[in-house]
Amino acid sequence: MEPAPHDLVTLFREEDLEAPIKVFHELMAKKIGEILLVSTPYDAFIMEEDGSLTSKIINEYRGLNLSRPPRLTQATTGREALELLNWQHFDLVITMPRLEDMDTFALVARIKSIKPDLPVILLAHSPADIETENEACPQLDNIFIWSGDSDLLLALIKSVEDRLNAAPDTQKAMVRVLILVEDSPLYRSFLLPLIYKVVVKQTRSVVEDTLNEEHRLLKMRARPKILVAENYEAALNLFKEYKPYVFGVLSDTRFPKDCVMTEDAGLQLLSKFKEEVPYLPLLLLSTDPSNRSKADALKAVFIDKNSPELHAQLEAFFLEYLGFGDFVFHLSDQTEVGRASNLRTLEKILPDVPDEPIEYHAKRNHFSNWLMARSEISLASKLSTYAASDFPSTADMRHFIISSINALRRCRQKGIVVRFSAEEFDPDVADFMKIGRGSLGGKARGMAFLDILLHRNRFELARDFPDLRITVPKTLV
Repeated sequence: MEPAPHDLVTLFREEDLEAPIKVFHELMAKKIGEILLVSTPYDAFIMEEDGSLTSKIINEYRGLNLSRPPRLTQATTGREALELLNWQHFDLVITMPRLEDMDTFALVARIKSIKPDLPVILLAHSPADIETENEACPQLDNIFIWSGDSDLLLALIKSVEDRLNAAPDTQKAMVRVLILVEDSPLYRSFLLPLIYKVVVKQTRSVVEDTLNEEHRLLKMRARPKILVAENYEAALNLFKEYKPYVFGVLSDTRFPKDCVMTEDAGLQLLSKFKEEVPYLPLLLLSTDPSNRSKADALKAVFIDKNSPELHAQLEAFFLEYLGFGDFVFHLSDQTEVGRASNLRTLEKILPDVPDEPIEYHAKRNHFSNWLMARSEISLASKLSTYAASDFPSTADMRHFIISSINALRRCRQKGIVVRFSAEEFDPDVADFMKIGRGSLGGKARGMAFLDILLHRNRFELARDFPDLRITVPKTLV
């Protein structure tokens, strides 16, 4: 028997559900606002040839619903760059090779001696410009190859921001981490923009429309962090640091291990991760198709880097293995017995799904990952603390999941004026809705204010007046 709505608080406290909206405001606190671009006038001309570089970045940010686009300041020589750093604050330095007055690596060393914590990225024209980067300039934070695509600029900026925010955001909100292991600056420059586009696109597509616009934009801040490693040891360190939050690893096959280029370093790395987290989604990337069978042996997904379908295959990996697609229930013979695209559908179909697929997904933490992909931090965090073995039976586990989803859906609608949508209308949880984009009228505004006021003070009211319940009727304006 399903518990009454007011009893659900015993399974899932409203205080726990309330916290994440506040947490979203605190995520991505460290932003790249000021960028110093150091390049020759000719390189600057090349980068500006197709239009204003600043305009490109601003347009990219608007297209992805990202706020506060950074501002670019250009310096044409190393000396000019150092002078600017002395009196102006910068969050990131992007330098290109072949400066007129100074060796690029010498400039990076000078910058790091002045401001050790300032991220410095080399944006080279080709791999030939960086053949000795590891020996010549270990201070570089990363190296990319400029191909004239403004997507790369957005990706490298977001990559720096992810690295700066990963530690606090995982602690505050259990934000998930995706590790990319790739030593080639050429492939890194190609893959990273592709991955960011897929992550942002999928996160935006699964953030439920039942929230208002402000909450949807805030929840975008909880998208997975993408952390990049260039060798075996760096990847292992990232995994150890963020192990509870890692929800997927994308790895090249050949990269350095113990400072030696190792042909099967990626396979060794994924095998180690598999031992520690048996059900962690893994993706092996390689230009050698023969590595597919080795990936299959690890139960990892394989993608050929040279495949013309690379983008589609990456997107399919996110949809099927990282929780961005529908939640699909299968029997052991692969017969589909249920599919959910959102929380409402999942709650609706769970009572009729057989025990076998529920046990399968619970043991692999699929419910938590699917919810976290939708930035449902509160419920995902709660479910991740339970193992399937913690419940006396599958029926108890099923009841717990359904009840928790129902409590979340009810609570997050409280105190919010939601825009009505015929497709998304849910009479079970909808409390205060409006049709149209205009302002509320006087009477409706007063009702909405009372609804929000009662919701904000509900715990104090319940404490001071335990036998009194004050509510605003379900309202459509």
